[in-house]
Amino acid sequence: MSDRTRQRVAALAASTGQQMQTIIDEAVEAYERELFWRGFEQGYDQLADDPDGWDAIEAERSAESPSLRDGLDGPE
Repeated sequence: MSDRTRQRVAALAASTGQQMQTIIDEAVEAYERELFWRGFEQGYDQLADDPDGWDAIEAERSAESPSLRDGLDGPE
């Protein structure tokens, strides 16, 4: 870790009262989530550009849609 980054994490720790390790752990977890959702969106973008693939998704959604009308009420 660079000295600059260590200083930034130390400043965050001082201002939040959290341990530096906690800040780093949470930052890495947030970055992992960001990468996951970025990849997910890229996958959908690629799928949208593939007519056959998109048709397969639409067929799957249509096949599953009756389960949405299962007669159960949603949360109130």
